[in-house]
Amino acid sequence: MDRGVTLAFSPRSAAFVSGYRAVAHLRRGDLCDVYDAWSEEREARCVIKILRPDRRAYAADRRRVVAEGELLLSMTHPHIIRAYEVHEDPIPFIVLEAGSEALLTRLIEQGPLSLRDLARLATQLCSALGYLHRRGYLHLDLRPANVSYDRGHARLVDLSLARHPGAAAPAIGPARSASVEQAHGQPQSAATDVWGLGALLYEAATGRAPVGEDRNGAQVPPLKRNGRLRPATASIIIRCLSASPEERPSLAEVARIFAPLV
Repeated sequence: MDRGVTLAFSPRSAAFVSGYRAVAHLRRGDLCDVYDAWSEEREARCVIKILRPDRRAYAADRRRVVAEGELLLSMTHPHIIRAYEVHEDPIPFIVLEAGSEALLTRLIEQGPLSLRDLARLATQLCSALGYLHRRGYLHLDLRPANVSYDRGHARLVDLSLARHPGAAAPAIGPARSASVEQAHGQPQSAATDVWGLGALLYEAATGRAPVGEDRNGAQVPPLKRNGRLRPATASIIIRCLSASPEERPSLAEVARIFAPLV
C-alpha cells in the first residue's frame, strides 16, 4: 500500500462508486489511481482503477481509460487481469478482479528471480502476448509495473497503451522500456512486444533494466552466467533485445526455451 499518498474516495464522489468501499490506495500510475476495494454486490475484494484528478479534464485521457476497460472486458485469458465493469461518467474508472497488487516491480526490488520463477514468468507472458496478438493488438508497454506475479502466476494488469500493429506512435512509457522502433516513432509489430518481454525478463533476472533512460547509443550489457541463468536462457533474452525487429525470436521460440525449466 502506498502510505505516502492519502487519496480516499470523498463523500462528494461516492455516487460514482456506489456499491464499492475503498479499502486502501495501492499506487498512483501515469494515468490512474489504483485502489483496493470491496464490492458489496459480489461480497468480494476487487481493484478500482480510476482516472487521476489531475487528468480528468483531458478528453484523450478519459478515452484511454474507457478504451482499456472495454478491451479488458473483451479478453478472457488466465494471464490477463479480468475486468468486471467499465464506467465513463462522471469519472472514468474500471473495476478489476483482485490480485493486481503483487506487482513484479516489488518482487524484483527484493532481488533477481529464481530460474524457475523466471521461466514461469516468461512462458505465461508469452501465452498472454500471443493471445493479444491473435486478437489483433500489441501491448507496447511491458515493464514490471504492468505485470503482477504471485505464487507462480503472472498476469498483465495494464493494457492502457495497447493498439493495433503498424501505427508509428512514439513511446509514452519510460524510455528504458521502449524498443528502438518505439523510441524513433517507427511502425510497430509483434516484435516490438518481444523486445519489451526481453527487457522485462532481463530486469527480472538481474535486478536492473537493460538500458537507461537515455537510450542514445546504448548497448545492452551482456547477461553473465550465474545460478539463475543458463546459456540458452541468457541467449534468448539478449536476442529479444536485438535492435533489429527481424533478428528477434518469436514468442513461441521464447516459450520453447523456458518451458522445460518451469
